[in-house]
Amino acid sequence: MVLELHVWGPAFSLPSIDPHCLAAIAYLQQAVPRGKWELVATSDPALSPTNELPALRNGDIWIGGFRNIFHYLAQYSSGEWVLDAGLPEQEGADCIAFSSFVESNGQPLIDLSLYVSSHNYSAATRPIYNTIQSFPLPYLTPPSIRTTAKQRTEHLGLSSLDIDTEEGDNSLEKSIIPESLRRPRNKVSTLLAASPETNAQIRLDALATDFFEPLQRFKGGKQYLVSNSHFSSLDCLALGYLSLMLIPELPQPWLAKTMRRKFPDLCAWTEELGQTVFGGPVDLSDAFLSQVTGGTAASKSKSKSSLPWKAPYNGGVVGVGKVFLSNMADSIPVIGQLRRNTRMRQHGGKTTGDEIESSSCQTITTVGSIVAGLGLAAGYIFHQGLISLPSSEEPEKTRNSTGLDAFGDAGAALSIYANSMDVEAQRQQAMEQHYGAPVAEVDVDISPKGTTITETVA
Repeated sequence: MVLELHVWGPAFSLPSIDPHCLAAIAYLQQAVPRGKWELVATSDPALSPTNELPALRNGDIWIGGFRNIFHYLAQYSSGEWVLDAGLPEQEGADCIAFSSFVESNGQPLIDLSLYVSSHNYSAATRPIYNTIQSFPLPYLTPPSIRTTAKQRTEHLGLSSLDIDTEEGDNSLEKSIIPESLRRPRNKVSTLLAASPETNAQIRLDALATDFFEPLQRFKGGKQYLVSNSHFSSLDCLALGYLSLMLIPELPQPWLAKTMRRKFPDLCAWTEELGQTVFGGPVDLSDAFLSQVTGGTAASKSKSKSSLPWKAPYNGGVVGVGKVFLSNMADSIPVIGQLRRNTRMRQHGGKTTGDEIESSSCQTITTVGSIVAGLGLAAGYIFHQGLISLPSSEEPEKTRNSTGLDAFGDAGAALSIYANSMDVEAQRQQAMEQHYGAPVAEVDVDISPKGTTITETVA
């Protein structure tokens, strides 16, 4: 069965706009024999079990993430398709350590350059998604990716690159510096277009140097990063990140300028290796064969790209609507997590019974969370008086009838007398309702002996 590597679509003459997708393409291009895999610019992370691209498909099995992919390839090929298999122990340790360094330090630079910077994002990055995704996904995907990029780079203190933010960087505390003596807030124009002596430009230059310098020093005069003759997974990962730092033509190319000015050897290595692995510039006509050439075998052979492109499946209006609703559902906290867990495929170490038990536990946990949330909401509503239950007078009557018991025997006697009076009053009221109200006649007789009053009740 032919493996399918699903990635984000091409951008900036590169096969993908994502560094991990570029790394996965380079890995399969070097490790997997041609004809055993195909490259699909699906640009749909919902296909991946981890909701990310790249994603490798083998029949009904989906593997998400660069590291998971090359571990699965090693397992699938019984150790045959492994680039790091022949590395000595020390070089293997260096490969692992520098791979972690590239990911942790390279990703913030990509985020700042392509997504946080408003000029680069508006003029270069966001329009690309209009070409690799169907409507209306370009209105959802780029803002979501940019929000994640801002969160990853928040600790760097360079959020002023985003001129769309409304004075969000100002401290809540009032400054003690008089307004007449305050310096104006830096914008992109002052950070990047100004002279290199500005503090922000120095900070950006220092971040880039801290990333490029260790890589160039580690490479030295070798043909590859780890070995002089052995292409490794570190070379794939570094090629993905360095290509997106060097190749794109951006309105504010501060990252590429630093790389070309200070590390020309690293630039030359990136361009040469990219030419060898990716086979030259890539455009949309290479990735979307069906839309341009009909997707036939003859047309594929005429394609100038050396990558094994396969045209992505076009689901039409129904397919686009399904992906749109899927993205909306994944954005809901509880439902989105449940959907991601459902998409997850387990490999090795778990039996079918374990998977069923795990799925049942996740379902119970999800249902319990929903019930608990509804309970809290109902309690809040009743507490705030938004909904009131019908009141009953029985408790009040009970309190009134038993309140005299607190006085002991005297209270009990008074309670009996009060109850008898209540019974007499109720009987009198019933007679009045049945026979009518009683009529009282009073005769007053005044005589020398005195006054006599006679009362007659009818």
